[in-house]
This record gives sequence, C-alpha cells and structure tokens, in this order.
Amino acid sequence: MADDLGSRAAGLLVDQAWAALGEGRYPEAASAAARAVQAARHLDDMVLLVRALVAEGSALNLSADHAGALRRFTEILGLAHDPATSGRLDSGAAAEAVARAHWTWVSCARYVTSIPVRDLLGALDAADKWLIATGHSHWRAAALLERAGVHRDLGENDAAVGYAEEALAIALQHPDAPGYTLGGHRVQLGDILRAAGRGREGEPHYQAVLADPGSGAWERRIAHQGLAWCALAAGDQAEARREAQLAVQLAESLGDGALCTSLEALSAACRADGDLEAAWQAATRHLEAAGRIGGHYRPYYAARTAADIALDRGDLAAAREILADLDEHARAMDTATGLTAYTASAAQCHQRLAELGTRPLPVKACRRAPRLLTSVPTSMYALFRGRERATDRIRAGTALGARLHRHQPAGDPAPGRSRPGEHVPPLRRQARAGPRGHQPHR
Repeated sequence: MADDLGSRAAGLLVDQAWAALGEGRYPEAASAAARAVQAARHLDDMVLLVRALVAEGSALNLSADHAGALRRFTEILGLAHDPATSGRLDSGAAAEAVARAHWTWVSCARYVTSIPVRDLLGALDAADKWLIATGHSHWRAAALLERAGVHRDLGENDAAVGYAEEALAIALQHPDAPGYTLGGHRVQLGDILRAAGRGREGEPHYQAVLADPGSGAWERRIAHQGLAWCALAAGDQAEARREAQLAVQLAESLGDGALCTSLEALSAACRADGDLEAAWQAATRHLEAAGRIGGHYRPYYAARTAADIALDRGDLAAAREILADLDEHARAMDTATGLTAYTASAAQCHQRLAELGTRPLPVKACRRAPRLLTSVPTSMYALFRGRERATDRIRAGTALGARLHRHQPAGDPAPGRSRPGEHVPPLRRQARAGPRGHQPHR
C-alpha cells in the first residue's frame, strides 16, 4: 500500500513536470522530474523511472543542458536494451518513454560537437529498428524529423527536405502519436526549406503556426524568427526587424537556447536596417547567452556574428579577440560534421581583418564584458555501437560578452546550415499515465 501511494505521488510529480514544460517553466519542470526520478529509484519502479527520466531530460534539453539531458536519455536506452531490465518495461507508458529517448537522444547529440554528426544516422537506424520491432512504426514522425535535421547539419539539403516532408505527412496521419506537435513539424520544415534556399515555400508553414491559437510560445517564436529571415531575403528590413523583435520577446522567458537564435535574427535585421547600435546590443546578448550554454555549437555562431559586427564597426582589437575563439569553435564544428565550411567561414573574417588593418577606421567605444568559461559534462557517444565507453570531455566554449555590432552580411551563407537551427521542436503533452502525448519543447 505504501509503495502504491509513493508511486502515485511520484507519478503526480511527472505530470507536474510536463505541465511546467508546457508553460515554459523549465527549471520548475526539471526540479519536479528530478524528485520523481529519486522516488522511482527508491521504489524500484522501472516504468516510473523511465517516465521521470524522460521528463527530466526534456527539461534539461530545453534549458540547453544537452549533455545532462543525454545522460538521462542514455540511461533509459540502456535499461530498454538490457535483457536484465527490459522485461520490466512492458507497459504503454514505458514504450512511449523509450521511443522518446531514442529520438531525443539524437536531438541533444546534435549540439555536442564531440559526437560525429554522421554517426547520428546510425542512432536513428537503431530507433527505426526498435519502433518496428515493438509495433510502433506509426510513431516514427519524430525520428524522421531528427533525421532531416542531421542531413541539414551535413549540408545535404535535398535529403533533409524529403525527410521533413515525410515526417509532417506521418504526423498528420497519426496526430495522437507521441512526438512533436504539428506546429513543431511545420516550423522545422520551414527552417529546412530556408536552408535549402526555398524560403518562400517555408513561409506558409510559419504562417500556419501563427494562425493556430493552440501554438505554444516556442513554436510561435520560431515562426516569427523564420519570417524575419524570409523578410531579410526579400529585402524588407522593417518587416524583418518587427518579426525578429517578436521572436526575442517570446524567447526572453524560454532560456538561453531560445535567445541565441532569436537574437541572431534580430542583430541581422537591425544591421540590414542600418541601426548599428541596436545590432550591437542584440549580438552582444547573443554572445553572452551562447557562453552560458558552453560547448562549441552555439558559441561558434555567436562568435561568427560578433566577428563580422566588430569588423563592420572597425573595431579591429575586438575582432582579433573574437576571432581567437571563433577559430577554436570552427575547428570543432568541422571535425564534428566532416566539413570544412566552418573554418572557411572563419577565414573570411580573417581576410576582412587583414584588409581593414591596412587603413585606419573610426572605432566606436563599446562595453567590454567578462569572458565566461562554461564546462560541459562528458557525453554518451557510442551507445548505439554497443559500447559503454564515453567520449572525451567536451571543452567548454567561452562567451566574449564583449564587443560586437553586426551580423554576417545578407546573402553570405553560414557554413553547414544556412543559419543555426532549432533542433528540438515542441512536443505533445504527455498523457497522465498512458502511451500518448507530450509537451511543448524547443
């Protein structure tokens, strides 16, 4: 009787965590889920444990603690694939948790540059096999969307578009399957179409999300952000700035991961509109937010933006400082993707610096913020290769939080993907104790 009461109480904590996630209260969600995890371990309730770990991992992922989230999802997958424990995960609620762990593991790993991006396709192959073997192939929309994102990261845009379109079609056919919301699929497809140079085809997907009163803050933010980039491509700077400001307003309560991409759009829009001061402020915030996240992924894009802005302002001292960090992040990104586009893009900044260094330029005074050093825990790479070893510790990125002022020039493609994307779209709210549903996500 006591154990039954304890399990019900812990289950309520899981429900509380999903409710908080749905409202963008990520720290509260993580706290409630962590308490549920602790209770599940004490009760030795395996189904409750994987449900709580999924909730906690999702909250950490939304808070940009991708390495912490990886640990939670890796534990779930280890339990599911271990013959000693898999037999205790035979309920619908456990199956949903394991399915989510498969595709969200990849979503997190895409931010961890010590994991080769192409190897994530093998992780998704394992997810597909599990879904088929357990009779849940109709749940594969989320896994297909993650596959689309991996191909986008690799610069394989045609494949990315194809998988994202297939994912949306399956999501429409099976609206009650666990995974990402319909709005989440739409904004991801819009972003992937933009990366493929087909932004006009992406606009209706963004507009559909904004027209849906049920869309959450995260989805609406990405939709405004996407429309800002589309307006920039069309030469409508005023509209781009308006949309980007709306995206940033929504991002303010959603954490650093959301702020990074929305502030990048705002700095680009302000720059195109000729408002260098506003562009500088937005890009500075972007650099600081990326530094709090750490690693190389977000800091690369923030430093790339910062370098161009410092050069636009003629602040060569700031540019040199930023480029030192940019080079490190670019090398890590190239290693992860197997490309050379990131270091090539950094080289363009060095060339601009060299050209500007041959003539004196006026420099606007700007605030110098402290350099932030943020460590990122070890990742769980090689899970799907059947080994238990972890990868090398990820070296933290730094936030210059210092001097910047404008974004990379309009029409200058960022390496790998056209712009840093949103890897984790909103998720359906999880049902109270059943196999369906989830909550709004990245």
